[in-house]
Amino acid sequence: MPLIIILILGACLISGMANAADYPLTITDSAGRDVTIGAPVEKIVVLHSNAAEAVSILGETCKIVGTTDSIPKYAAYYFSDVMDDWEIVGTWREFDYEKIADLAKNDAGEIKPGLLVIAYAYNNKAAEVEENLAPFEMIDVVGLDLYNPETLEEEMTILGTILDRESEAESYNDWVAEKRAEVVDAVSGLDRPRVYVEGGSGANLGALWTYGRGSAPDDMISLAGGENVIDTDEAEPKVEWETVLAERPEVIIKVPASINKLGWSETAEMETFVEEIESRPGADAIPAVEDGRAYVIFRDVTLGTGAVVGLTYWAKIIHPEADLDPVEVYREYLGMRELEYPEENFFIYPAI
Repeated sequence: MPLIIILILGACLISGMANAADYPLTITDSAGRDVTIGAPVEKIVVLHSNAAEAVSILGETCKIVGTTDSIPKYAAYYFSDVMDDWEIVGTWREFDYEKIADLAKNDAGEIKPGLLVIAYAYNNKAAEVEENLAPFEMIDVVGLDLYNPETLEEEMTILGTILDRESEAESYNDWVAEKRAEVVDAVSGLDRPRVYVEGGSGANLGALWTYGRGSAPDDMISLAGGENVIDTDEAEPKVEWETVLAERPEVIIKVPASINKLGWSETAEMETFVEEIESRPGADAIPAVEDGRAYVIFRDVTLGTGAVVGLTYWAKIIHPEADLDPVEVYREYLGMRELEYPEENFFIYPAI
């Protein structure tokens, strides 16, 4: 039986009750910074989409009051019912700190404790945001990336602690662990086909975007029961098409750039991606093309809090015989976020 995570309805009302957590609360964020949360969180500003998705999984979307322009631009479906009330506080790389500070003010125009800003931890982003908000005081900044499978469990636990949503964070982490274990079990003992994964929507055959050892996609290939044909320690190398030809992949997975919707409403665009790969010089001589095993997949299912959905899809692509149901896993994931799975849309082509 799959683990069913039941969201608590009326999260805003429940959150208004007395908090079980003790404040001030000190945690260590993903940037290694000791951060003290001065008061129960009443408002949230998310400076990246991964944070917005994580907050929604924990049932606290109602507290989001600000975000960057990238979320409504690239993930409109996910927050379409609520984000009209969110203040745009800059772009993904430049933030309007005055606007963020305004969101911490009460009706009398005074900054009050209770605003949490979630920024990326990498490249000292959180420290930079905290420094720029320091003059306004009483605004808490935490650095959480929430996209790397290696750190996601710990980060969700941290965020659950900050938001007094420990049980929801634990339920999500248990669900991810269960789905990952199902994949590992389903492909255990099977042959390991040679897999080439390509990112981006372009096709510069002299500089194709792919993934090397130690990258998250490389780990996904391994967990899904495949062997990455790109043998380099560089996480995101650019390779020539001739390099791919020489490695004779048995499976090709194309992961194009995100689109401003949840999947494709028709297969035409997906067909174009596959046809482009199959028409490359020498492609007809590699096993993946000979056997019709060049695929295109919706990028968002391979990233962030939903990455285990992508893992299940990749395992099914690599091992069609495996007893896995990626569509059901996706339904469960969207259900955590109180979203319906769009039955009419496509997430992979050709079908598996």
